[in-house]
Amino acid sequence: MNRKMIAVFGASLLLVASVALSAAQDCTPRPRLISVAGTSEVNVAPDQVVLNLGVESRDKDLSIAKSQNDARIKKLFRLARAAGVEPKDIETSTLQMGAEYSEEKVPKFLDYEVSQTTIVTLRDLSKYESLMTQVLEAGTNRVNGINFGVRDDRKYRDEARSKAIRAAKEKAAAMAGDLGQTVGKPWDISEEGGWNSYQYAANAYVSSKANRGADESTIAPGQVTISASVKVSFRLE
Repeated sequence: MNRKMIAVFGASLLLVASVALSAAQDCTPRPRLISVAGTSEVNVAPDQVVLNLGVESRDKDLSIAKSQNDARIKKLFRLARAAGVEPKDIETSTLQMGAEYSEEKVPKFLDYEVSQTTIVTLRDLSKYESLMTQVLEAGTNRVNGINFGVRDDRKYRDEARSKAIRAAKEKAAAMAGDLGQTVGKPWDISEEGGWNSYQYAANAYVSSKANRGADESTIAPGQVTISASVKVSFRLE
């Protein structure tokens, strides 16, 4: 038997073996399973706030609009650093410049608009209100979003996932018990999405000092909700 025939014969044997194994797997009875979902939430006090702040400047002279915008942004940077924000926590998100025209049939030039967005992560929440008041007074004229969160949420995610798994097991045991069955070893498990949930309204962040006492807070950060969801299948015994 030459080499070519040996190769063809070997390939045929592999194909037959593969078909036989597949057929055997198809004939293997599927174990009796119970599949459940488990969810859990962990509520944590926020320890940082991310401020999405913008400065818009307009003028018929582009250089003037740009210089005005630069001056306001520099004030924003100085105020953030004075509040203890580290340079790595101050990030320029967008910078746009362009001419604005009227919406008439024949558009007329109106002015130039310069817009810059800065992301500031403040890790000392006690300075939140004073910083917001100062940056607004310094020329920040757009607040795109305010998000309270947790710096290192890994341990809370792990905690939420563990609780979700325990909840799934307890649910499976209760359902199986109603059927006169007991739960055995897990057969399959998958994790769904988990997330942080707390957004603070961008238009309700601070009030004028003239309208509140020195020690009266105008915010309630509440708690960050860290959720976890799992799906688990157990053998029934």
